Amino acid sequence: MATREYRSSVRARHAEDTRRTIVDAAAALFAEQGYARTSVAAVAAAAGVALNTVYTSVGGKSALIMALTDDGAGDPTAIETVSRIAESADPAEILLLTAKGTARVRRARWQVLGILLDNRTSDPDVAAAADAATRVVRDRLDLVAARLVEVGGLRPGLDVDRVGQVLWFYFGFEAWRTARGLGWGWDEAAEWLATQAAGALLDR
Repeated sequence: MATREYRSSVRARHAEDTRRTIVDAAAALFAEQGYARTSVAAVAAAAGVALNTVYTSVGGKSALIMALTDDGAGDPTAIETVSRIAESADPAEILLLTAKGTARVRRARWQVLGILLDNRTSDPDVAAAADAATRVVRDRLDLVAARLVEVGGLRPGLDVDRVGQVLWFYFGFEAWRTARGLGWGWDEAAEWLATQAAGALLDR
């Protein structure tokens, strides 16, 4: 029994390693050539696997682009940040945690984010993946908004919906793209965005 379980564990790790290699190859090709010009065969060649392996491990092109979004949704940094925010009762600290955690995730996923945002209007598969990524981030920011309302210290009249909208304004995809486009470093952008969000939300 132990030997069978070990072999099953080894196969599972090998399958995940293969999937990771394929998804990474797809991300690199999508970024370099664009989603529309990248074929599944090219992804297989770049990953060093058979064409059928791509389909059995991940799927076709639409599954590949969605896999990039799914990986981002499961980012350990994002999950850890939400957990730390749930433990904080200081609204300013919550905003700083949000800014720094978001910066770390964006930095790690910058290539994928560019693929989604640059190609979303030209292909329905990419648009679906971008919409899914947006929902994940907005849902997490809504959790932050709910925590901020719970701990208090906000400007009068702000409810969870409006706080979530403000958080999306300062920590959503376009905010980071703008900051990076201006040449700001990740830490610099995180500090500035946290300060601006605090000015918009906190009752000082």
